[in-house]
Amino acid sequence: MGQTTSTQGLHIPPEWDLHQSTFMSWPSDWGSLNSKVQGDIARVANVISEFEPVRMLAAPEHVNQAKAVIGNSSVVIVPIPVDDLWARDTLPLFLANDKKQIVGVNYNFNGWGRKQYHKNDAKVAATVLDYLDLDGFRSELIAECGSIETDGEGTLLMTESSILNKNRNPGLSRNTVDKIFKEELGVEKIIWVKGVKGYDITDSHIDSLARFVAPGVVVVSRPFPAPADDEEAQVWIGQYNQAMSVLKNATDAKGRRLQIIELPEPNPDKIRKLPAADIKRCKTLDLDCKNGGLTSYVNYYIVNGGVIIPEFGDKEADRMAHDIVQKAYPTRKVVSVNIDYVAVGGGGIHCATHEVPMP
Repeated sequence: MGQTTSTQGLHIPPEWDLHQSTFMSWPSDWGSLNSKVQGDIARVANVISEFEPVRMLAAPEHVNQAKAVIGNSSVVIVPIPVDDLWARDTLPLFLANDKKQIVGVNYNFNGWGRKQYHKNDAKVAATVLDYLDLDGFRSELIAECGSIETDGEGTLLMTESSILNKNRNPGLSRNTVDKIFKEELGVEKIIWVKGVKGYDITDSHIDSLARFVAPGVVVVSRPFPAPADDEEAQVWIGQYNQAMSVLKNATDAKGRRLQIIELPEPNPDKIRKLPAADIKRCKTLDLDCKNGGLTSYVNYYIVNGGVIIPEFGDKEADRMAHDIVQKAYPTRKVVSVNIDYVAVGGGGIHCATHEVPMP
């Protein structure tokens, strides 16, 4: 990886811009659930490959396994060691400019605030830049790309709970972090929502709460109603209410008021339940199998000509989510994919994918 010292003229391409390819990472550390999680990742990779090239990072000793499970020669297996499947957070953030140059930002991945082992994943950003023969630079901050959402026109959307957290950036004020992001990424405005610390491994990434659909348009994940005595559900409802109060009054870098689209989450009582044996296995991995884990439709992934969204088994909610996303992206084909085991691991399709923009 070559080093660059200037980011002048560079910007973050929005996800809806044309991609060169999608990167993913092959899971191998899920114990007795390995085959189930690998099946989900293979399914997502195969669907994306119908729209654009896919490169799957896999430890050298797992290359043949990944090839066999995926069963699709159009998905290229890249022998780079990884610890887990969360490519969104471990790969670099890609910037581009009008000269068709691409530069990567290494955000110093530390296992979401040292919550998880990350020996190999901490090296993925630099290794991928070397693989792609791209210049890059190391940010002053510790962050994950799932915590950075852009409209491509100078606006970022972020949660304070993830970025302004002593497990990533101790001692840094919001003003300081705001300034660093603006200088490094060439953005003009950051819209901060509060988020929630400590309830999931990411400390509430923005990509499961709110996403830009287009400049001036934001889609927000609306939690399913819950009784007042459901303490954890009320935490997420509170996060949603706070985010909505901010977004309804926010303007973007161009001074536009935001149009908000709500995307309701499924009914926890109607989502697909895992087999009893797998729920038992989940306990050894500290996974939320009974409640379905992350059931946010907002954690979708935009590909060339399409949008890949999760489905959770609540037929009415799945259909509604498909229709809302299709209306939001009328020129793209929306495809729903079963990711039950990735979801119980606390992630989604967006968490498991990472686009490389076209220069």
